[in-house]
Amino acid sequence: MNYALLIYDDDSSWIDLPSEERARLRAEEMPKWIALFEELGRADPNVSGKELANRSSAKVVRVRDGERLVTDGPFAETKEILGGLMLIDLPDLDEAIRLAALIPAAQGAGAIEIRPVLQ
Repeated sequence: MNYALLIYDDDSSWIDLPSEERARLRAEEMPKWIALFEELGRADPNVSGKELANRSSAKVVRVRDGERLVTDGPFAETKEILGGLMLIDLPDLDEAIRLAALIPAAQGAGAIEIRPVLQ
C-alpha cells in the first residue's frame, strides 16, 4: 500500500531567526533526518520525500462564482503548517504509523498525517 506521510509543524519560532541561526539549528537536526531516511530506505528503497518552501511563498487558489481568487499563504490560520511530505510503499498501516513516529517533527510540536494514496 502506498502512503503519504504529511509533515505538519509549527514554524513560528523560525520565522524571525537570523539566517545564521536557522542554519545552525538545521545542522543540529540533520543527523535525526538522515537516520530517518536510512530507516525509511530499508522499509522502501523507492521512498521519496520533499521539504516544502516557507509558507510565505504559498498561494491558495479558489474559484467562486466563476472568478479565480488567489491569496497568499497557507489555507488555514494555524501555527501548524504543511512542511513536507513523503511517499512510501509499505505492507500495512501499522508500519506507516511506526515510521511516522520516527519523523523528528512528530517528536516536537508537530504532527504527521498518514494518508493512503489511491491507485
